[in-house]
Amino acid sequence: MLHIHFGAGRLGLGLVIPAFQSPTTESVILNRAVSGANATGNTALGAERRNALLRDNPEQTYHLRILDGAEAPTQRVRYAGFHTYADKGLGRLTRQIVGASAAQHRGVVVTASVLKRENYGPVIEALCTLARLREAGEPIGPIFLVACENTVSAQEVLAELRPADGLTAAGAAVLRRQVTPVAALVDRMCVDLEEDASGAHPTVSVRTEPYASLRLGLGPDTEILRNLCAGSGIGFGRHLDVEKQIKGWLLNGTHWLIALRAFQASGGDRAMKLNAFMAASPEERRHAIAVMDEMREGVALLLRRDPAYAAFVRDVDVDAYLAGRRPPSSSVSSRPRTRSPASWPASRRRRPAIRARSRPSAAASRTASTGRSPPTRPRRACCPRRRAAAC
Repeated sequence: MLHIHFGAGRLGLGLVIPAFQSPTTESVILNRAVSGANATGNTALGAERRNALLRDNPEQTYHLRILDGAEAPTQRVRYAGFHTYADKGLGRLTRQIVGASAAQHRGVVVTASVLKRENYGPVIEALCTLARLREAGEPIGPIFLVACENTVSAQEVLAELRPADGLTAAGAAVLRRQVTPVAALVDRMCVDLEEDASGAHPTVSVRTEPYASLRLGLGPDTEILRNLCAGSGIGFGRHLDVEKQIKGWLLNGTHWLIALRAFQASGGDRAMKLNAFMAASPEERRHAIAVMDEMREGVALLLRRDPAYAAFVRDVDVDAYLAGRRPPSSSVSSRPRTRSPASWPASRRRRPAIRARSRPSAAASRTASTGRSPPTRPRRACCPRRRAAAC
């Protein structure tokens, strides 16, 4: 299939493009020619240089540097092309990408990690071009939109088309007929972008944690995605709304409980960092693990008692799900994760939903051993939350 992704930031390069890698997928990356202020913090690699590296690399590859304790293995990620764009003029570029593709007849998945709904204008323009081409009989398969940000859904983007999107009523009708929105949950801590000059050609390197998950919602209109994404790292689920709620409970509840203990133990020190607090005492790490276990038990009780979650309980083994064992509907790990508190970075950002590690103590040990937090604001999936004192 043809995969077109908008956004060459940390999450796009660190999670979305790698997740869609498969022998039958062509991934094309698009990014603004002139980037605005970065709401998630600057990276070591500037936007202009990043664009040049992705555009000019003859091998069309970049690297993931997996931060796993003392080791930092490198993973190679390939892509079929990189293009920059302005706010308008996506129609011609989209036709160019389709014309150069050998996979568009199977289907086209457009993904975006552009932070806010108001940044989706170019994405809408590209989708409109694809929709018109398909409606005119061009050999283009089913078209899907995936918003890779848990505070903006593809359903919302298509349901709330705006005057700024530049659509006529007829164009909006074609778009909605031809484009299927897909619910998604994304999760990976993507720390920074750097330049990697270790090979024959300099390229981009993304520093990430080992864990990664990108899950798409399954339904009658999206079942075909199983085949289109075969061989990739994409996972699937039929209850992503419930999973998002579970992850919010696990992450936020655990976060607040441990942060409160750190705040009290430090005498109200607002500069206290959880990683330093956890590394200072094995007893505190044991307490954090116990909190995680109790949170999972509480979530399991809530799910079973509340009729609103009856379908999830019917279809999913709740205990196995919360313990981290994979349900049959997923091709990659779909467990909810409560990140070990010692690994929470000093700066967090928006979005709901993360997952509970089945071995939180190992994660805590890894971060505690480094004794440091990531230097920049990581691009990841987490909910908007007020900062606890210990974070």
